[in-house]
Amino acid sequence: MRLAVGTLRAAKLEAVRHALTRLAALGWPADGQVETVPVRVPSGVSEMPMTEAEGVRGAQQRARAAFEATAADLALGLEGGVVVLDAAAPVVVLRNWAAAWDGDCTWIGSGPGLQLPAELARAVLGGIELGDAIDDFADEHDVRSGRGTFGVLTLDLIDRAHAFEDAVLGALTPWYSSGRPVPRTGFGLS
Repeated sequence: MRLAVGTLRAAKLEAVRHALTRLAALGWPADGQVETVPVRVPSGVSEMPMTEAEGVRGAQQRARAAFEATAADLALGLEGGVVVLDAAAPVVVLRNWAAAWDGDCTWIGSGPGLQLPAELARAVLGGIELGDAIDDFADEHDVRSGRGTFGVLTLDLIDRAHAFEDAVLGALTPWYSSGRPVPRTGFGLS
């Protein structure tokens, strides 16, 4: 099976590798062979999705673009973003989404959520991309390419790859748990 992944980011690709290792232990796919094909594709959403719907849409669009750019059997799109629960307080939750697409069906999974400290929430609400804000907050460089905001805030108990791994497992559920899903367009896409 060829699996396109709509990203070149190391942490996201590591998440896919970890998810595939776990799925191989379940005997999926049946032939045990998965060729992962990373490809840079646009999300079609803002650099920092600010709603759950925008994050999901970005993951779906990345999956479809990766599928179309390759000769894959199945494609994954991964997108991180935030959900603003209360702009005044502020309460902003970091979330990750994954979408799988096989040309007929799209399926969505999400990773854990994590409330951002007020300092980071205010920065994001003020228009600063979380990747830049977390670099300043942690006094590190390019946190997003490694452990990510999840890693910094949880002292690496949950790193960026782990948060995306759960989303990938959720998105692939119909293919490994009960065979091919019933075709449908999925949330937000026609």
